Amino acid sequence: MRTVPGIRLTHTLRANAIRLPLAAALMVVAAGVQASDARQTSGDIRFGYVASETRARSGATTDADSVRARARLRVAGALGGGWHASGRVAARLDSEQDDEEFWMRTWAPGPAGLEDGQATIDEAYLEYRPAESPWSLRLGRFQAAFGLDDIMKKSLDQNDSTNFDITWTDGIWWQWRGNDWTTHVIARHNDRRGPTGALRRPLDFADDSSRAGLFVAVESKTAVGPLVQRIVTMTWLPSALRTNGLADPALEDYLAMTAKATAEWPLGQGGTKLRLGGEVGWAPDTPRREAVNSGTGAADALSWQASLSLMDVRPDHDVGIVYGRVADGWLLSSDFRPNEELLEARWVWQASKAWQFDARIRRREEIDLPASAAGPRRDDDVYLRATWKF
Repeated sequence: MRTVPGIRLTHTLRANAIRLPLAAALMVVAAGVQASDARQTSGDIRFGYVASETRARSGATTDADSVRARARLRVAGALGGGWHASGRVAARLDSEQDDEEFWMRTWAPGPAGLEDGQATIDEAYLEYRPAESPWSLRLGRFQAAFGLDDIMKKSLDQNDSTNFDITWTDGIWWQWRGNDWTTHVIARHNDRRGPTGALRRPLDFADDSSRAGLFVAVESKTAVGPLVQRIVTMTWLPSALRTNGLADPALEDYLAMTAKATAEWPLGQGGTKLRLGGEVGWAPDTPRREAVNSGTGAADALSWQASLSLMDVRPDHDVGIVYGRVADGWLLSSDFRPNEELLEARWVWQASKAWQFDARIRRREEIDLPASAAGPRRDDDVYLRATWKF
């Protein structure tokens, strides 16, 4: 085990990487909120110990462990006339980080968003919510998450900033709230150098027609019998799929759809509840397996997850397990990597309104392999973490 040095908190700003539209939006947020009597400050700090062991296809094993933290601070408030604003700074820190950097770009450095030692503005938006109106419109940089309503809250598609990660969405978010169903339409911007979240290769946004993507979700949390959550989603990324790999000019649209549901039943008289969740996703067009290094032929598309949670197994204590099997052609998830099956167990203790403690153990293993691979890659990892909200 490596010695854990102190986590450095100093970050250097690379001024030449600042994007003026986002900076201008943040100034509007700050100026407007400061002038408002309804200004609110909130945030959270998450820290914990993480450890992992990886077995490569060759059979060689490596291990790593570190102390990790994520800190976020938000300022939000009403501007008047139905307008609201929010801005937030987020940083991801690790005892094994090599450097520090303030990341101000319109793309993220990787599928997990920021790398260790980086900070950014992960929210900077204006929102218009007319009084007594069922619709709202959000413009700028924001967080959007559509996970299952269990204790793991995983998703096959849109799910910003899971675990210690920091991701975001740049674009426009329109919502319509009906009596039982809410409709979401998100038009997102994808930079030619890469996306801001978990849109994985061979998705590529160098082509001019791939700059805008569309996400649509219809959800309901109105209980119908045991059902407590129902969601249907669609993701459309035009001219973004490099079917034969990034070096080949062939392009196709990437379209993916999911259906998600969660159901709950009481168990006995002690307040314990059984919650079952499930999600299935499918994409009609997928890359070649040669492009994702999983074999030959067309990659699969059908992906799914299933979860079982015991809520309040003791007062404020929840436990759960999730199993997922994700195809090599599924390229959208921050919780599931393509071409892997996942098995995870988790415990959550909501100690107070401000404090939450989590423990997780997880195994991920490859499904499809090229003929040259000696065996599947396998990752085992654990974490113990605490989250303080203020």
